[in-house]
Amino acid sequence: MITLDHIAVWSDNLYRTTVGLSRQTGIGSSDGGYFPGLGLGQKIISLGNYVYIEVESIVDHRMIRDREPMALELERQTGSGDCFAGLCLRTDSMDEIHELARAHGLTPMEGISGGKVSMVPSADKPPIPHTPDFWNSWRIGKPNVYYVPDLSRHSSLAPVQQGTGDVKGAGVISIEIGGTEADLQAWLGDVASARQLGVDITYNGGPDGLYAVTFDSSVGPQTIRLNPITL
Repeated sequence: MITLDHIAVWSDNLYRTTVGLSRQTGIGSSDGGYFPGLGLGQKIISLGNYVYIEVESIVDHRMIRDREPMALELERQTGSGDCFAGLCLRTDSMDEIHELARAHGLTPMEGISGGKVSMVPSADKPPIPHTPDFWNSWRIGKPNVYYVPDLSRHSSLAPVQQGTGDVKGAGVISIEIGGTEADLQAWLGDVASARQLGVDITYNGGPDGLYAVTFDSSVGPQTIRLNPITL
């Protein structure tokens, strides 16, 4: 079954954005490590119930110097501030991964080159199969789906760094996205139902992308609103 897994926020300053979100919500952050193949560093803010925000920015400046595609895209997207970059779903079925890939005429990606490297070696993660890939989903404001068969090492469970916040997320209630329900259903095809992704969805009819996420917490419901990705 396909459900919401995480939300990517892109920033030109990993720490400024993470501190800002933690102060806004009261939820502490965890260090998510980095992706050697992309030059991305990551911080994690758990919204509860196995859903989290991943804040990402370029930390390997050679990627910017060498004008690598990922660095160029993140630089373009964050030129006017932080943005919601990716709406990321998950499934525990590789059959669903392959079915969605076939529907889009793609081959499932076997994760990001090199996987994710953490400050705590036991938290390192191998490449995770997913589809569609970033270039065929996030950049056009559409969700992609990751294969997550085991939640015992889910990033939302990472220990919070001391002093970064003590509010606890209690699960995402709703999201606001562009387009219409028919648009999202056409993207998901016969693999999943837009009405059964585990959260309520508001469609604002604007350009595709994520506009807001509302979640419950130990201090009550909260909403984070950012610009969507620029198409």
